[in-house]
Amino acid sequence: MTWVLQLFTMTLRGETMNQNKCKSLFLVSLILISILSMNVSADSDDAINDENPSHSINGYSKFIIHDDIFSNSQFNSTWELSITLSDQIGTELLDNPELGLRAQIDIHLGNSDGLIDLNESISFDNIFRLERNWTNSEVGGCCIFDYNPLYAVNGINLVTYPVSLGSIESNDTEWGWDESAELIGLSDNRITRILDFPRFGSLVEEIPLNIILPSDWEYTYSAMEEIIEGEPGNFFVNRSEANVASNIRVTISPNSPPNALGFRESSGSMIPLTSPTNYNGVCEDSTLDTNQQWWTLSNNGTLVEIYYGDKFNFSPEDYGFLGGQVASIVMHCKDWFNSTSTWYENIVIDSVFPIWDSVISYIDQSGETIILDSNDDIFSIRSDTFVSFNITANDPNSELPTDITIVSDKTSNYYHNSKDNLDFSDVFYQNEDVNGMHLNLSERHLSKNQTSWSINLSVSDNAGNTLNRQWQILVLDGIGPTIVPDLIINNNSISSTNLARNGDSIIISLSQSFDDLDAIEDTAWSLTIDDVVIVENVSMEIIDKMVLGPFDSGTHVFSIDSYDSSSNHQNLAFGLAISPNVGVNIEILSTNHEGKLVEGNSVLFSAILQNTRASPAAGQFCVNNQCGPFIGVPAANSNGPGIFNVELNYELINSDSISTYFQWSSENANQNGTIEINPSITVEPYWQSTIQTVLFVFFLLSFIVIIANRLWGVDSQRP
Repeated sequence: MTWVLQLFTMTLRGETMNQNKCKSLFLVSLILISILSMNVSADSDDAINDENPSHSINGYSKFIIHDDIFSNSQFNSTWELSITLSDQIGTELLDNPELGLRAQIDIHLGNSDGLIDLNESISFDNIFRLERNWTNSEVGGCCIFDYNPLYAVNGINLVTYPVSLGSIESNDTEWGWDESAELIGLSDNRITRILDFPRFGSLVEEIPLNIILPSDWEYTYSAMEEIIEGEPGNFFVNRSEANVASNIRVTISPNSPPNALGFRESSGSMIPLTSPTNYNGVCEDSTLDTNQQWWTLSNNGTLVEIYYGDKFNFSPEDYGFLGGQVASIVMHCKDWFNSTSTWYENIVIDSVFPIWDSVISYIDQSGETIILDSNDDIFSIRSDTFVSFNITANDPNSELPTDITIVSDKTSNYYHNSKDNLDFSDVFYQNEDVNGMHLNLSERHLSKNQTSWSINLSVSDNAGNTLNRQWQILVLDGIGPTIVPDLIINNNSISSTNLARNGDSIIISLSQSFDDLDAIEDTAWSLTIDDVVIVENVSMEIIDKMVLGPFDSGTHVFSIDSYDSSSNHQNLAFGLAISPNVGVNIEILSTNHEGKLVEGNSVLFSAILQNTRASPAAGQFCVNNQCGPFIGVPAANSNGPGIFNVELNYELINSDSISTYFQWSSENANQNGTIEINPSITVEPYWQSTIQTVLFVFFLLSFIVIIANRLWGVDSQRP
């Protein structure tokens, strides 16, 4: 920037250059200056233009209200301002504020020689004094009261500090001014007053504004309270920190004493003698008012304790109180104006503790109710056993209800509560630290500790006198091992895609199994298949990876028993389906025909067949060369063979013997074949059937005659 200004000065002087060169350099200089100079826009005549943080603006401003403020009345106030700033900061009072004030004066009020002389400095001072001659407080950058500006009836007292003489390149010179004015304001009929402070980019907004209120008036509220600091009656508005270009509104009002709000954490009508009682309090007041807060504790009018802070706790017996006496607790608040307010409580002290009784029981495996001794610290309970709690309590010192609470570490939100009587049941299992499927194989095969749950009883009266009792519930091992079998064939687990088939041997794996507490080597195992004992009471090492079989087709029932070291038993029984082998094997179950095997008759031939293997097929039932439609041949499965019926109606056109058979093929098994059902069936000629009929009639009549003779003829025996 310095070399640009030097070049600009040399151009204006034209000491060593001809006229054309001077004009050229002048234009170049102006372009360079416009590019390299700092530029900040302003909204008012005395606004600043500066981006250089070294060009600081210093000073102060004050708005002082002297008179008390009444409705619809006039009051007196004072405005004071003192400000100094670098004269390299440009002003909107002259053109080209981006050049800085000294260059502005030299170009627009002087002879552009790169120097500020006395006349130039005075010229700018006159312009500034004329511009700064205001009577309206809003125009002057001060303030607005109840939506109306204040007025300087007698004008302002203005003292300026003109721009220093010398080179326009000087960076360590300042200028500024002091001003003051007696302002007259008018109030309206409201109680809460409104102060607005302009924020539109004026130079005076860059320094803090100090507002001093009349006695007993205080700051109340502002939506921009983050830029306001100080005391309630003497505060500062940092307008330069506001992030909006609009008026900054503040409300003020006559001071009111702070609102003292205290409360006791306990809710009873009395407090305990030997336990702490906690109090909290807050002093509500203006956000700028930091109230002094303290507590006093008195016994029958005698002060025994003073404590400063927003919280107070005490145990009455520590201060010599006795049961039945009254403690007086007072919270004090004092604001910036020395106005005070208090909150207090007189509370009776209770020294009598509640009494309680309990019945804790469970039902054992035989159905017998077991009563636990509440004087014991540890209850040993079998896992998955329901434990019943019945707690009764009362307060001998009052008829008010007694609070009974039981909490436990069994769950994070374990809570049972009632008044005078608490009755509930709960079941206690081992916790998540025992063995389970969430652990890897090696970890779940290790021994684990028994779980212990804490049961915490609290009995409190209305005053807060509290009795506590704790028990531990030790959960005994109550369940047998978890049996997780895996049946393996062809190095893979049996599944819908890896079936066990007739004649296969199977490997049983139990390595996924575990006991909740015992190590896996401390468990015992037995295996029965189809009611046949395979192994009994053996270790995991023996039964795991045992080879079983071979197995025939069908469903085989496996029964696995396991015992832990506490004799807890677990059984798992399941059926294993053994499928037939792949292929087709058709067998004849029965054959039949309907109709006489006589020449000329029509006979219905039928058969019942079965497929004993696992592949389906299709085929035709045939009599001689006549075949019926194709039918499906079902596959066998673990439940048995695939059974199907065939039939064909055949006309006996001659007496030649006939044969029946079933021909089939299977794409699935890549097989085909023919099974003979009846290879030779005799057909009677028609005439032979007639002779047989005549002979039958002859023999029938002969039989009748013989019978008649015996009954009524010569062969009969009459009396």
